[in-house]
Amino acid sequence: MAEVDAPTGFTAVNPTSPTAVQLEPDPLSAAGNKRKRDSKTMPKFYAVRTGKSPGIYHTWNECLEQVRGFPKAMFKSFTSLSDAEKFVNNEGDARPSNVTKWYGVQAGRNPGVYTNWQDVLDQITGWKGPKHKGFKTRTEAEQYVAEGQAAFAAAAADIPIGSIEQGEPAPKAMKMTKKKANGIKEESPPLSLVQGEYEPGAAPLPDDADDGFDRDLIIDSATDGLRYKTRVEREAYKYQAARPVKDAPIRIYTDGSSLSNGKATAWGGVGVYFGPQDRRNISEPLSGTKQTNQRAELTAIIRALEVAPKDRKIVIVSDSKYSIDCVTDWFRNWQRNGWVNSSRKPVENKDLIQKILDMLEERFRLNQHRIEGEQEITTTDKRAQWDRGPGGVRFEWVKGHDKDEGNNAADDLATAGARSARELGMDVNLSSQE
Repeated sequence: MAEVDAPTGFTAVNPTSPTAVQLEPDPLSAAGNKRKRDSKTMPKFYAVRTGKSPGIYHTWNECLEQVRGFPKAMFKSFTSLSDAEKFVNNEGDARPSNVTKWYGVQAGRNPGVYTNWQDVLDQITGWKGPKHKGFKTRTEAEQYVAEGQAAFAAAAADIPIGSIEQGEPAPKAMKMTKKKANGIKEESPPLSLVQGEYEPGAAPLPDDADDGFDRDLIIDSATDGLRYKTRVEREAYKYQAARPVKDAPIRIYTDGSSLSNGKATAWGGVGVYFGPQDRRNISEPLSGTKQTNQRAELTAIIRALEVAPKDRKIVIVSDSKYSIDCVTDWFRNWQRNGWVNSSRKPVENKDLIQKILDMLEERFRLNQHRIEGEQEITTTDKRAQWDRGPGGVRFEWVKGHDKDEGNNAADDLATAGARSARELGMDVNLSSQE
């Protein structure tokens, strides 16, 4: 079998190799000194379990190349090579020994305790009314989840939480009755008894049973056994595929985030939202050395154009007037003036703006032959060309942080992308990469 060349930046773990990383014991640790090492001098190992080329990398940019745009990528940073190896090989929960953070999910697809942000994101993205919180100990996280489950159970039974804590008698359970063919009423066990005295799946079927199965039951992914749904799960929307309308444009929501925007410690994230539980949704860190909100917004538009089908009309919805004006209006004067602004200074973010313009021009060229009769475009106005035709692109502004569910979902994805980078504790020397 032919050998496969490892990607740039990949370090094969081979202790006999002269180029292998040699980990020597720390003399301070051997002497029992508990003084913490400077985090900036500690080696970092970036482990990619799921990505373009799984393996161990030494720089964040190399790691980002493997996970950027890869669906449901899994990656972490470690200060221990052995922990990184365990993570790549999926050997248990290989968390860095110096990082202990627990996430409690009260309301989500699978409420419980999680140890990394990506798992939490899988549970809450697209979920209506998610509730989650980070803790320093597992006990606190478990207590948080338990409190949520107790609240849901009490609400489902219409019993005030205070009455449970104070030991007050609960209201009598409502009895269900149904008529037999002879007109005699037959009483069913009270609802509280059905879900209290019987094991899940062993109780008499309720009247609304679907095809011989209680719709309030669900298979627990953790135990593979049956359990009763929580109130949130019973009230959750069930998304069903709808027949697409012919030639209807695809609405894509984009957003960018920058935690600590304007500071040297800023972390950017990109969010692209096609719809609930759509595999094309994107949540990822912002690449590059400049981690600003404007670059995150423009990058989100680029990622949307990369993923969207090139032969369909699309509408890109953004809450960034800056980004929309850059690629629909201001670029005309910038191009005429040699890419300098009214203050005679170089235009900021020219690289991203030019890339978007090139992608819009490419979409128009690819679909120009499909324009028929009255749709024929003769104008030289680039904007008029780009938003017409079978592959046209139109931009739409929406007020941010308001009631638009698509914009809010894109914002959540962008914020999660920024947090995923920051929570890895990455130590990136931005000045050395310019």
